[in-house]
Amino acid sequence: MNYTDEFINQLFSCPKIFVDHPLKEYREDRGHMKKNFTLQSEDGQFFFKGFIRYNIRFPENFSVGLDYNPREEKGTICLLRCNGNHGENVVFPDHSTCHIHRATAHTINEGLKPESNIEETIAYMNVEEAIQYYIKLINIDSVEAEKNFPPMQLTLFTDNE
Repeated sequence: MNYTDEFINQLFSCPKIFVDHPLKEYREDRGHMKKNFTLQSEDGQFFFKGFIRYNIRFPENFSVGLDYNPREEKGTICLLRCNGNHGENVVFPDHSTCHIHRATAHTINEGLKPESNIEETIAYMNVEEAIQYYIKLINIDSVEAEKNFPPMQLTLFTDNE
């Protein structure tokens, strides 16, 4: 298939619902905490795999991502990763900021790492904020999203008892 940016934008913007919900608790795997889930477009036309990962020792090193699972092709295509700070990179040598990796038609069609386009962001500062950003960006149904990823409740005072 020859991908277009219009088609990729359609994959991002189509309303999505959960097929396989994420577990309530993260599971530990090789120094990371992980959650996986499966999404589909509301019309049942497109299928996706979602993931959340963060490093146990360095929780600022996280990734919240979306893979497209095309029916007519083998494997998946990473469309998006909302990442935290995680060390050096060619584009951002110090990688001391949160950043977004996003696929384009060019990177997919040329056989490059699809999500190799990187932009810095201040839209989120930690994994919980990245999840809420991701939910809106990829258009997960708000009721479904709240059930699976309730927003953090911020309080002015904490109870020390």
